[in-house]
Amino acid sequence: MKSVLIIDDHEDMRKTTADFLSMLVDGEIEIDEAQDGDHALLLIEKKKYDLIISDQNMPTLSGTELASILSKSGKFKTDKFLIITGADAKDISLNPDLKVEVFDKAHLIEKVIPRINELLI
Repeated sequence: MKSVLIIDDHEDMRKTTADFLSMLVDGEIEIDEAQDGDHALLLIEKKKYDLIISDQNMPTLSGTELASILSKSGKFKTDKFLIITGADAKDISLNPDLKVEVFDKAHLIEKVIPRINELLI
């Protein structure tokens, strides 16, 4: 079973994303949720995740800041870290060393779910 961490400061978005994953991702997955980057760091200390899906704009740490912290610490390979944003994905500036992928929330079903299935193989 693969484990996925969903990070978003809006509970309804976390639940919607979890529901889509449960219905549309191939294979069995276990989903955990965090309301912000600080909470996510606590969960990542306790458990290994196969995939992290994060919102960009959150209190305490943005998605890109969290990815950078994880990359520097070696606790998670950012090639399995997706950022889903309500803003235009092209407006998110990333450190070129990070392998993070950024998607618009509007493309959750058509682009994000297929990419998640590829990453969880």
